[in-house]
Amino acid sequence: MRKLILFLYLILLGNNGFAQEPKKLKFFNIDLHIAVISDVKYIFEELGHEVETNSISNQAWLLDKNKTEIKIISQKNWKNLDDELIEKFYHEYKDYLNQFDGFIVTHAASLALLYEKFNKPIIIVNSTRYSNNLIIENKLILEKLNKFLKAGVEKNKIFIVSNNKGDQHYLKYHTGLDSEFIPSLCLYTKAKYRGINPGFIAKDRVNIDFNILFENKNLITKIDQGYKWQELYDYKGVVHFPYQISTMSLYEQYSANVPLFFPSKSFLIDLHYIYPRKILSELSFYQVKRKIPRLDKDNPDNYFNKEIIKQWIDYADFYDPGNMPYIQYFNNFAELEYLLEHSDLKQISIQMEEYNKIRKKRVFRQWKAILDKLAKNFQKNQ
Repeated sequence: MRKLILFLYLILLGNNGFAQEPKKLKFFNIDLHIAVISDVKYIFEELGHEVETNSISNQAWLLDKNKTEIKIISQKNWKNLDDELIEKFYHEYKDYLNQFDGFIVTHAASLALLYEKFNKPIIIVNSTRYSNNLIIENKLILEKLNKFLKAGVEKNKIFIVSNNKGDQHYLKYHTGLDSEFIPSLCLYTKAKYRGINPGFIAKDRVNIDFNILFENKNLITKIDQGYKWQELYDYKGVVHFPYQISTMSLYEQYSANVPLFFPSKSFLIDLHYIYPRKILSELSFYQVKRKIPRLDKDNPDNYFNKEIIKQWIDYADFYDPGNMPYIQYFNNFAELEYLLEHSDLKQISIQMEEYNKIRKKRVFRQWKAILDKLAKNFQKNQ
């Protein structure tokens, strides 16, 4: 019996007599959204993998990164990834990209088409309407992308993760594809809430005049553009009047344990109908471009439908108690003023800090499962 156990143990250890660790993977990325890939890169590298990122975004400087000049593909032509452009990219980079084990695509999902000929796994992080403005400006490329995604998922070559439930639903509606919900953490800021400065910061595109609304004229203060994360987190908290149901800045603030204040669902709907071009103004690219979508009652692009607006709100990160508890909600401006004056900010931040430990473990566990699966598949095919 002992000999049998020893024999089985040696098989598990492998030919070298040592337990085989999952392969450390090396990923390549070209991206138009600096924050989403920065989040993924941080997590993957913490898990022992390697990610080479190349930003073609003009906003790269916001995270102290330099814009990368990629041949063939640029911020101007990425919406037109036809066969000719893809072929040129492949011949230009095939030798270099063959050293990587796989690719990561965040924004925009259509950049996955660049890697069609490499026969390597592609991880797509679905964060801001996977179809982007292709749904309006280039439906032929969108049709090509949809076919590519479906075929890749079926062959276990494409792995899609949605970092919010709204985009998870949007992808399912337009493609029929399921995706795993893994929220962003944005731990790359490495900054934490201190609340040492007086006043709260309002994230607000409406430019609401709180001096008229509040008796206490010192509650809301201003912060100069170009501020650092720690500068923001040194204030008492942040009041949001959201233009979207999910933003990377919200993930950054939540992970830093910053007390956050949002309108209740009913008050947010009221604000949206008062300020439709400021509040919840980017739920669909049809909305952003002020175009008329299909008016189907279940179409998530149909921003004219009140029930669709309510559905988007239900999917919002900031109303998800399983992802972001301890956010404070107000039903009107008088209640907001009361909350800002009387909330136990230190206790709120402590509760967020404790829950963030749970969030981090859960997110890392989800990503580790995906990467371990890819590593095992890679070793199996060697």
